[in-house]
Amino acid sequence: MYRSLGRRLSFGAVAAAATAAFAFAAPAQAAAPTIDVVLPDVTVAAGASIQVAPILYANRATVLHNTAMTFELAGDLPGVAFKIGEFDDCEAVGATKLTCSLPFEFDLGPDGVIGYYQAELAAPTAALGKTGKITTTFTAEGVDAVTTTADVTVASGVDLAAGQDSKLSVKVGAGFDAKLQVRNNSKEVVKGAAIVFHTDYAFASARQFSNCWYGDGQVNACTFGQDLQPGATYQTSLPYKLRPGTAAPGGAYGEFQWLTGDDYQDYLEYLEKAGYEGPGAPGKGGKLGLTSQATARAAQTDTDPDNNWQNVEIKVLGKLGTDFAAVGATAKGAEGDTVTLPVGARNNGPATVDASRAGSAAATVIVTIPAKTKVVTVPEGCSKAEDDSVKTNPKALQYVCYSSPLFPAKTTVLWKFGVELTGDITDGKGLVEVNPPCECERFSRDTDKKNDTAAIVINEVPGAADEGSGGQGGGDLPITGTQTAFVGGAGAVLLAGGILGFVLARRRRTRFEA
Repeated sequence: MYRSLGRRLSFGAVAAAATAAFAFAAPAQAAAPTIDVVLPDVTVAAGASIQVAPILYANRATVLHNTAMTFELAGDLPGVAFKIGEFDDCEAVGATKLTCSLPFEFDLGPDGVIGYYQAELAAPTAALGKTGKITTTFTAEGVDAVTTTADVTVASGVDLAAGQDSKLSVKVGAGFDAKLQVRNNSKEVVKGAAIVFHTDYAFASARQFSNCWYGDGQVNACTFGQDLQPGATYQTSLPYKLRPGTAAPGGAYGEFQWLTGDDYQDYLEYLEKAGYEGPGAPGKGGKLGLTSQATARAAQTDTDPDNNWQNVEIKVLGKLGTDFAAVGATAKGAEGDTVTLPVGARNNGPATVDASRAGSAAATVIVTIPAKTKVVTVPEGCSKAEDDSVKTNPKALQYVCYSSPLFPAKTTVLWKFGVELTGDITDGKGLVEVNPPCECERFSRDTDKKNDTAAIVINEVPGAADEGSGGQGGGDLPITGTQTAFVGGAGAVLLAGGILGFVLARRRRTRFEA
């Protein structure tokens, strides 16, 4: 089912942008990065073809040069072969081996990229049930080669088609129903189906069902064991509530993807391989039904996943904004000491900011380091500010930190810098800025800009510090845990033409403090 990678985005470009946005700081003389390649199992329909596109990760942000990937088939797969597209930078060795290279460098990091390397696998004359292996070997200048193997299965091709898109107007906190349809466009019975949910944080489940899986108050997946008859249309309805903290006026979006039962199992296996969270906990209610709107088997895979999607767009009514506040810090120490500066941002609410669909950070925080200090520890999610899009003071040493795309109301994100005092400091000053103005895409609808800056003060002189020095933008900060999200429900559909920017953003975790 791993196919149709270009449904909405140019994956390489989006992935590179997302990776760069969340790059981690690397030491000056760092060892070679460790590269991981995730290759999902491949199910190809007899008489059809699919795109095989491994996902690449690095343990830290890096730039790769002179990269190549070899794809090779093995096993009992007569009638299965690689195809080279008109614009592919690939060379074939017979029908079962393909080597592709890139004429340019690209960025890679912990959030991963997909789409730089992909191969079309065709099964025009293959017999049902045939199985084999596909092996990929990735090489790049200065890193160890990475070899990964996955299963290949030839399956019966079917076609599920989702219903029409819909638009609703909903007040914050009110309930609504997502009415979802699927049609079996095939000439044979489809043995079981599933829905994978890609909904914004605003979509809160109003009721649970035993054949669905949930996490963070959202439904992530539902399965249906019944047969879907040829030419028949089926319908189900999911009750939702628009979360009380949803920004208004505004919009919230849900995308719903239908899969065959076998494709859904491939999806779950991919999540496990890639180290993502599973679909969550099963619901505790009754069973969600799939109602017909019309009057030992081979595995089945969908031959046209581009028509598996149904969208629900919510126009959020009302007025509810967000106040971000900068979080400063104070510290004391003598020359030669190393002190910790916990700085960051707080969402005072009342609205949650969810930038997951755009794949961008909810809060961009610029940290100006005090003079006579040396940064010795850079926290995850921060890097040195080196261009005009993030620097606010060209003469100062500054770092930029990016929050997760989802920033709930009444929570705080802190980054802890380790700073060595290289001189005798009295009332040393630095600055924390949250979402400062820029000629770029950044959250700019803050309802109170007076608290968008906070001071960093080292060895404060009583009475000399500016008001708000060391301010925490919202009071006590007890730790409440880690933001988590199922890749499917929160936005990952790497398998069947999903939204990569959404995926990569949600894959990151941010430590929130209440």
